[in-house]
Amino acid sequence: MAIFTAIAAYVVAAIGITGTAATIFTAIGATILSVGASRLLMKRQMGKASGGGSGGARIQLPPATENKLPVVYGSAYIGGSVTDAKISSDNKTMWYCVAMAEVTDTGGYTFDTSNIYYNGLRVQFGSEGVVTGLTNNTTPATTDTKMSGQIRIYLFQNGATSAGQNTTQTAQQVMQDTEIPAGQRWTSTDLMSDCAFAIIKVKYNAEKGTTSLGGLTARVTNSLDAPGDVLNDYMQNTRYGCAIPAAQIDSASLTALDLYSNYLLPFTLPGGGPSSQKRYRINGPIATGNDCLTNLQILVDSCDSWLQYSEFLGKWSVVINQSYTDYTTIDNLFLVDSNNIVGGINVAPINLNETFNQLEVAYPNESIRDQTDYQLIKLEDYAVSVMSPNEATNKLDVDYPVVNTSVQSVYLGVRRLLQSREDVTITLQLDYSGIQIEAGDVIRVKNEVYGWDVLNGSRGKLFRIANVAEEKYSDGSLGVRLTAFEYNDTVYSD
Repeated sequence: MAIFTAIAAYVVAAIGITGTAATIFTAIGATILSVGASRLLMKRQMGKASGGGSGGARIQLPPATENKLPVVYGSAYIGGSVTDAKISSDNKTMWYCVAMAEVTDTGGYTFDTSNIYYNGLRVQFGSEGVVTGLTNNTTPATTDTKMSGQIRIYLFQNGATSAGQNTTQTAQQVMQDTEIPAGQRWTSTDLMSDCAFAIIKVKYNAEKGTTSLGGLTARVTNSLDAPGDVLNDYMQNTRYGCAIPAAQIDSASLTALDLYSNYLLPFTLPGGGPSSQKRYRINGPIATGNDCLTNLQILVDSCDSWLQYSEFLGKWSVVINQSYTDYTTIDNLFLVDSNNIVGGINVAPINLNETFNQLEVAYPNESIRDQTDYQLIKLEDYAVSVMSPNEATNKLDVDYPVVNTSVQSVYLGVRRLLQSREDVTITLQLDYSGIQIEAGDVIRVKNEVYGWDVLNGSRGKLFRIANVAEEKYSDGSLGVRLTAFEYNDTVYSD
């Protein structure tokens, strides 16, 4: 392993990667046996959303030095961390600062004041942050107004020196209240820079039930939600992201991802009637306590794409899992046949245990305040013809922590399930003409032994490239080794 790591480190130095990008590349390059050309990072995110301590908080957290703030893309219900508390000189009033999210360098946050919850009850606001009532979710809903005027919730989108969203005061002014002992008041050095937060003021009143700090949940919306824009922001950011220089990011691939994501998917509403929504959007907090590669994988999984790294170009890009017909024709796909293949084709079917016929998607449903919801997708409802007789149930569990609609979660789930049925992977070697192939490309493979010469109108069997590696053969010539997995265009039907 030390040798492999050294190889990766050499390639990093050769192409001039520095900082976090170099760290990521060295980690994924630790298994390279030959100099790579391009590769897809294939590991799909399967775990559950990170908890609050790691920086993906959906609930309010008590003070703790290990708490990290998330960054929010799109819309999400989040809690936050208590970072400061003050008590008045007469011990009858408390002020709490609840930090909720780091502000992104692009985009901008807005609090949805109609979706602020205190102790699980929807807040009704008066002027200057005054809470006039708390509404439950019963049918019909009832509003408790006994604490009216006893609680104030001030919302601040970015820092302590600008007026809040629902108050004309700055956070510094709120925390310089004359009831706070002079030595404890905020000063001009208390900036809360690059932070979205709330200040909660509670007057003690046992009769009205205001005796302690309640849990705060707020719906925060970042104008940045298009997948390509989100990835670009996170990859480049030096504060909460990967610190990858812009010159090492293929911006064209991110632009193409946004274009593909903007397609309006048609669907039928639960009560009947047509509707539509954009194919892919990112909606949720990203845990800044995760390593960069984990978060990038979460983001690309949410738009059914792959990360690609080109060692030759020294660039990160995104490969969309889409039909080749979206951008070319079958005749223009690279052809692998006896004219350029070196040796044979190693064919490996996927293990039966990895061939799934059910998939359960877990996602934070915006309709129930981002509580985890589930969608069970059965292959028999979509493509029963590809199932084997008496096939045993084999269920895959998938988690999409930044997908908050049932439409997008089901769409992604169906694609993942159908693709899992394509159960052939191949490894082969080509002469140096294959160096033009990049990870993510769809290619044609013609081979008489496997009967692939007559498929697709004698054009060959289709595969998608997972890895391209440059190799030096025993005769001194250069070539490439390809790893590819079976491609089926019906997976991409909308």
